[in-house]
Amino acid sequence: LRDAEGGPVMSAKGTALVNRIIEELERIRPENGFHTSAGNKVTRGRPESLRINQDDLPLISVSTSSNAPGAAKPKTVMKSREVLVTGMVDANDRDYEPELDELDEDITMALASLLAMDALPNTTNVSISGGDYVHPESGSNTAGVTHTITISYPLTKNEG
Repeated sequence: LRDAEGGPVMSAKGTALVNRIIEELERIRPENGFHTSAGNKVTRGRPESLRINQDDLPLISVSTSSNAPGAAKPKTVMKSREVLVTGMVDANDRDYEPELDELDEDITMALASLLAMDALPNTTNVSISGGDYVHPESGSNTAGVTHTITISYPLTKNEG
């Protein structure tokens, strides 16, 4: 993206971090050594608010659940952002768990690359938890697995 003068558009730090997570998840394709092609369908948004067609599965949704401020100093506040990554598969009248296991492993491996040195610049801590399975509830034809990424980073006010 470019601004009116042709320079790069600066995103909020939190948005830039989520964009980086999405980039890694978009690599989930068999040609990159993954089980599934879920990287073709990565979307920003909470899973419960997405309109999902069976043809769209498997897919991955990425949404921020919180972005709490922490310790503050003059001109700097530490933020702790929790990002939920939810992979979904078709669970319509079939044994979906093997496919859900594959998607869980794919998401785990893609997110693990974000733990490498400088994978998320200007952050102070990155942790990944979860792998929580969500089985279909009445009326639902999808099953999912959710991972939580917690990223701490400084937010600094530039004066000038």
